[in-house]
Amino acid sequence: MKQFFILICVFSFYFSFAQKGKSNIELDSIYTYREYSKNTDLSFNKRILYAKKAIERSKNYGEDSTIIKSQKALSSIYLNQLNTEKLKSVNFEIIKTASKIKDSAALANANFILGYAYDEESKQDSAYFYYSRAVKQYEALGDTKDYINVLSNMSYIQQSERDYIGAEINLVRALKTLEKLPSNEENNYDKWDKYNLLGIISGELKNFDKALEYYNLSISVLEDDPNAYYYILYSKNNIGSIYRRKGDYPSAIKIFNTLLEDESLYANDPESYANIKANLAYSNFLNNDFVSEEISEMFSEAFKISSIMEDEMGVMGTSSYYAEFLNKIDEVDSAKKYVDLAYKIAKNTKTNSFVFKTLITKSEIEKDSSNVFLTEYIKLNDSLITAERSIRNKFARIDYETDIIIQEKEAISKQNLWLVITSIVLLLSILLLYIIKTQREKNKELELAQQQQEANEEIYNLMLSQQDKMDEARAVEKKRISQEIHDGILGRLFGTRLSLDSLNMVNTKEAIISRENYIKDLMDIEKDIRKVSHDLNTDFISHASFSDMINTLVETQCTAYDLDYKIKIEHEIKWDNLTNKTKIHIYRIIQESLQNIYKHAKAKLINIIVKQEDNLISLSIIDDGIGYDISKQKEGIGLKNIKSRVSAIGGKQKINSQINKGTIVNIEIPI
Repeated sequence: MKQFFILICVFSFYFSFAQKGKSNIELDSIYTYREYSKNTDLSFNKRILYAKKAIERSKNYGEDSTIIKSQKALSSIYLNQLNTEKLKSVNFEIIKTASKIKDSAALANANFILGYAYDEESKQDSAYFYYSRAVKQYEALGDTKDYINVLSNMSYIQQSERDYIGAEINLVRALKTLEKLPSNEENNYDKWDKYNLLGIISGELKNFDKALEYYNLSISVLEDDPNAYYYILYSKNNIGSIYRRKGDYPSAIKIFNTLLEDESLYANDPESYANIKANLAYSNFLNNDFVSEEISEMFSEAFKISSIMEDEMGVMGTSSYYAEFLNKIDEVDSAKKYVDLAYKIAKNTKTNSFVFKTLITKSEIEKDSSNVFLTEYIKLNDSLITAERSIRNKFARIDYETDIIIQEKEAISKQNLWLVITSIVLLLSILLLYIIKTQREKNKELELAQQQQEANEEIYNLMLSQQDKMDEARAVEKKRISQEIHDGILGRLFGTRLSLDSLNMVNTKEAIISRENYIKDLMDIEKDIRKVSHDLNTDFISHASFSDMINTLVETQCTAYDLDYKIKIEHEIKWDNLTNKTKIHIYRIIQESLQNIYKHAKAKLINIIVKQEDNLISLSIIDDGIGYDISKQKEGIGLKNIKSRVSAIGGKQKINSQINKGTIVNIEIPI
């Protein structure tokens, strides 16, 4: 039976170890396939193959977070390929997996990418829907950069669909967040983009002063950037266009002329050069202060450059402006040619503002068909107004539906949050009760310790009082014995010596020698007795009793603590000059220090030195323990007690300690 149990244990250990080893191998292969999928030196097909293998292995491994990482690797490849169908497919899978484990970051990223994919396919409704989801998720995560990027994409969709109010709201939200970020190159270009788009929107709403304000703000955020020349050029060109649309033609002409003073503009950015040239020509024409040949030459140059650069929008704008000018100077055939070209491009690109503009010009050029063009203009205008309302409602509905979904999730989260809060409060209550109970027990221990200390002090006072009585009785007894020896024994011995001295009249040799010997003996006895009497009359114990008590304390505690010690107490110390209170505190300071050393210092040797210097008693307690950092270590109860006792007797305390070099406590006590 025992052998069977051992066999089962060995098998279980081997099986678990084998499983762990297998898991590690599986993870390594997943990481390897992922890294291969990121290798841009490989073809897209090979990278896709490696990413799919990573996903397959991840699913076998069975950890959702690993699956998501592998799916993201495949998503990144499809994003680089701009393969929107497959990009959408893999990100729908990411949403399924991330929803299971509530990975908010992965959900936000997948919704952002889905919005981008639909945006690329010009499916604005779906793009806005997924952007709307992503922006709320990024806001909840505190991911400010992606939050701003998604808001920007949403506003571009709204602007293109003529939902100008909605676009403006999202741009302002993005800018408020941008203002909280540090001022750097990336953030400043982001601000330029938002202000510039706000300028365009304000222009479309014919709020020209507001448009100028936004364009000037877009310039101000980049004016210190030496690489922002063409961004500022673009903003200034827009400012010139706003002045022209506002009817302030001289200001527009001044700005366009200033921009064209840059001789390198044509070589570096011919499209912008052509656009500005056309704007200048059109502004001069509208200002009614022009030479026809000069204006015609400018329009022709701008049209030619835009055509060569295949700038369709440039060709459209220049043709539209040029047609108006040609019609004004009665070159009707040429005007019809250019307006038809502008109308065709505007229709194809759905640039409705130029469709309107060219329809009006066509109605003026082809007067016989003017009703047809004006009718088309009215129909288009009505349909656009209806579409704008529908689009505004549609985007509001998408936001509302997204909010409903989020609110449902938030309701569940709130329930979970309340459950967590309740649990935390309960745990904190239990912890508080435990702390209160523990603190009460500690207070009781401190009270008992204080009572014990008071009892010890009372006992010590009784000991000192008893010692004083014993010393007094000893002194009386010594004096009594001294008197008896002096008055009794010495008297008798003196009489005997006199008697012997009188016998010295016998002149025999033997008698003389015998008497001299007796007399010498008696004199020696007399000297000894006087010495004893003198010693007995000296109260030497009164000078040594407190020193003995300290010696006994140190010896007893060091023996109990298994510590080696050295103690040196100078004999010249005048203990009688100290009050009992001071002696008690000195006694307790030494006692407390020994306990502290035993508890905390891990010392092997203690050295205690007590000496008197002038009117001060110096007490030094030195140990060879582990020491501590005085600047960082908080004072414990022991050190606080010592400090309190030193202060109570008007003394001074100094502690020097170094880690692994021991501690020195020096105390000076006034006599």
